[in-house]
Amino acid sequence: MWKCLFILVIVTLTFTCSEGDVAQKSPGVSTKIFFGSLFGNRPPWLEAHHPKTTCSCKCGERNEVSRIVGGVETGINEFPWMARLSYFKRFYCGGMLINDRYVLTAAHCVKGFIWFVIKVTFGEHNRCNATTRPETRFVLRAIANKFTLSNFDNDIALLRLNERVPISETIKPICLPDNDKHLYVDVKAVAAGWGTLTEEGKVSCTLQEVEVPVISNQECRNTKYTPSMITDNMMCAGYPKTGGKDSCQGDSGGPLIAERKHDKRYELIGVVSWGNGCARAGYPGVYTRVSKYLEWIPCGERNEEGRVVGGTDSSVNAFPWLARVILQKSFGCAGSLINDRYVVTAAHCMKGFMWFLFRVTFGEHNRCDQSQRAMSRAVVKVIAHNFTLTDLSNDIALLKLSSPVEYSYTVRPVCLPTNKDNLYKGTTALVAGWGATNETGKWSCTVLEAELPVLSNEACRNTKYNASKITEVMMCAGFPETAHKDACTGDSGGPLIAENDEHMFDLIGVVSWGYGCARKGYPGVFTRVTKYLDWIKDNTEEGCYCQY
Repeated sequence: MWKCLFILVIVTLTFTCSEGDVAQKSPGVSTKIFFGSLFGNRPPWLEAHHPKTTCSCKCGERNEVSRIVGGVETGINEFPWMARLSYFKRFYCGGMLINDRYVLTAAHCVKGFIWFVIKVTFGEHNRCNATTRPETRFVLRAIANKFTLSNFDNDIALLRLNERVPISETIKPICLPDNDKHLYVDVKAVAAGWGTLTEEGKVSCTLQEVEVPVISNQECRNTKYTPSMITDNMMCAGYPKTGGKDSCQGDSGGPLIAERKHDKRYELIGVVSWGNGCARAGYPGVYTRVSKYLEWIPCGERNEEGRVVGGTDSSVNAFPWLARVILQKSFGCAGSLINDRYVVTAAHCMKGFMWFLFRVTFGEHNRCDQSQRAMSRAVVKVIAHNFTLTDLSNDIALLKLSSPVEYSYTVRPVCLPTNKDNLYKGTTALVAGWGATNETGKWSCTVLEAELPVLSNEACRNTKYNASKITEVMMCAGFPETAHKDACTGDSGGPLIAENDEHMFDLIGVVSWGYGCARKGYPGVFTRVTKYLDWIKDNTEEGCYCQY
């Protein structure tokens, strides 16, 4: 008997300034600047006041009218991804924003440091101007690659910030390369930082830039450096014959960027690492080659410290795209935010109802907590696919919101898949919602989550379902033999997500239907999102998709 014909998910679940100058190096020392300490205890979690971000989250756009070259002062906020690292109130390294939560820098800028003492500043041009109050964050975690001081290989690190930074005209992320084979030989690149203007000089108050050509590693090994010093994880740039232009003390961890031909945006190709002196003939600057670390660098993540599995309470706002769809005053279904104006849900949630009766809430964890005011939007349009009750195919709908939502720590969109041909067979996916914790139980106050393996459609047709019921636009996930996890009543329209290669989460399914909840032989059935990517994009063009 079909008790949950259209609804599904989670059984046995309990879900889830002025500051001092940088320390100087002695002549000839091959590092760009570092000084030691010991790692300490983790600081308090500081997530209280999360800044709102806009959807203008394009990366790699310089704020400039024309480029200034030749080792001179940059335009004000010309490099909006620039970050300044301070240690005990002393500026010592640079870095660059790669998304609203992470900064990339050099590993030698964090090796041996008490990471929670590191302060990161954004949106600055003149660091000595005490009348301006730049955006600042502290470091919750420093993630260094396999770096050693013996050869400076793998000189790259990530800093996780205590709060997200607001994306604005003066603070924007830098793009990462999308091609790990590009060597960038002869490309005119630009390095920037507040480092010293000469080898024995003082660090700069204003942000400086210099244009340097990238040279091949073979050419770099033929300079005055010992060939073994230049590994494949490094990149050299500069003028080895003449010198005269280079990065210097205080520039460590900063960016080496290059303009992309196809869209004129800038991508990060190197991280300032080391060199023998500054701008010396025969010794070009040496940078960490970013394209070697594209799989290592995380570009996005759930709001959590560790994943809760096995059908338990989710971390608070672990799924910032999760929306609650309310009919008049009653909660009926869930949905997923895909851009600032549209939510994806199940078509059966909308069938037979007038669109103006719906509203959508965002940023909730405990829906029963009346003291928390969730972000809410009315629905001004419902775009349902060709859904019919006879075969339950095409169970997907789009909700257009009355006004754009503002992104924050608790409200952000889920990604859409990029590969239409991915069947996700064997993928461990996550389903989340406020649905019932068992087939006849009450709906949950808090968001619950469960991990479910995606089945092939062939395997799903070999369960107790009538094989003809499982169409190509559907996807099955669950444990048909043990049935200890599933989606359930109240979870309809909610997300089935999977982590992609960039460590972000893609919406791969929409909770659709199933025979009961967590019954043996009857896995959950979801709408297969990859079958509707063109339809979604065609009907949501006015929404603003993030382009990190």
